[in-house]
Amino acid sequence: MDAKDIGKKVENPVLLEAMKKLRENENSETLRAFFGAVVHAVFVVPATFDKDPVVTADGKQTLEQGVKINFALLTNGNGEKVLPCFTDEDTFAASQFNEGFKRIIFAYKQVEDLVLNSKGGIGGIAMNPFTENCFVSGDFIRQYREHQDTGIVENKIKPGTKVKLRKPKYQPINMLEEATKYLEEKGNVNRAYIQMMEEAGKEDKYLITLDMAEGEDEKPVIAGLIPLLKPHSFGIEIAFVTSKGSLGSQTIRMTDPFYTREGYAATEKTAENVSEDTEEENSDSEE
Repeated sequence: MDAKDIGKKVENPVLLEAMKKLRENENSETLRAFFGAVVHAVFVVPATFDKDPVVTADGKQTLEQGVKINFALLTNGNGEKVLPCFTDEDTFAASQFNEGFKRIIFAYKQVEDLVLNSKGGIGGIAMNPFTENCFVSGDFIRQYREHQDTGIVENKIKPGTKVKLRKPKYQPINMLEEATKYLEEKGNVNRAYIQMMEEAGKEDKYLITLDMAEGEDEKPVIAGLIPLLKPHSFGIEIAFVTSKGSLGSQTIRMTDPFYTREGYAATEKTAENVSEDTEEENSDSEE
């Protein structure tokens, strides 16, 4: 849908239903359905223009090239500026933006661009802020874009976060077989390990540690592994770290590798203790 065509009717029945179910029962399933609907939605966004829209021969309103657009922003409880986005005409008409503002239609991708290009100036989007008020953070928007571009989302575990590692109760045998085949073909990973990672307030996930050969980049390896492993992960999220990080070092101390490169002579390494003040970076396969 053309962002400049400000006269089209907007409806989002799938998103509205997902928002309703999320309010009734917030869990991993309703959250997944909600975010899945958000990224396919089209929104009515309040804005002002330095020049009025023109009416085309077929009666449509559109903006001329070079028109300056100022988007309305709200301030949330955390002091962040957020972009109000409305799911339909009626909700927009009932809001405070019905007077003094024009309506412009943005698909999610265009909202995403606006938030990311603000370089932190817009902290997220507030959908139907005066009724349902569903918020999507700038962090989610950034992570979704990263996942679309590379299949990888980089997250940092904040200092002081308690993370527990343990052996999987049931080994994902098919998943590890796929990983082993792929790593054998690549030949640039010395060893690979698997543990379950427990982080407060989040669902448990598989943690795969890659001991990369000297000078090798782990990101292409992870990007190749993700589509192979996800069908065999029982719906459990997969995170990746390298052996250079504190979580990776701890994994190496706790368990044996499920994969070792042929001909690789393992050397004894003295691993540092995991510090709660260490900011650990991991790559997730899902947002």
